[in-house]
Amino acid sequence: MVMLNKCPSMGGKCRSAGYAWLALNGVLYALAPRLALKMSSKMLTMGFENADELEPREWYQDATRATGVGMIATGLAGLAFERGGEDSQGDAEADEAETAA
Repeated sequence: MVMLNKCPSMGGKCRSAGYAWLALNGVLYALAPRLALKMSSKMLTMGFENADELEPREWYQDATRATGVGMIATGLAGLAFERGGEDSQGDAEADEAETAA
């Protein structure tokens, strides 16, 4: 069992970093799908001979670009929700402090 000591229960900073990483990868996939496919296929085909000769079809590049756009949207939405959660948490703490006073 793997324990994440630096991020207990997948807390805010690690989750925000994950959303940012997703958005940045989405930019790569959306703007340069051929490069993104080349990099990912390099990792997947390490154990095969002549894997460098493979060429992705046009529809696959378009699908990769669409995936990148979805990754950008998901990453940015996640970051927005994280920021919104921090703001509402701070507001709730301020309301509790006012109520207690």
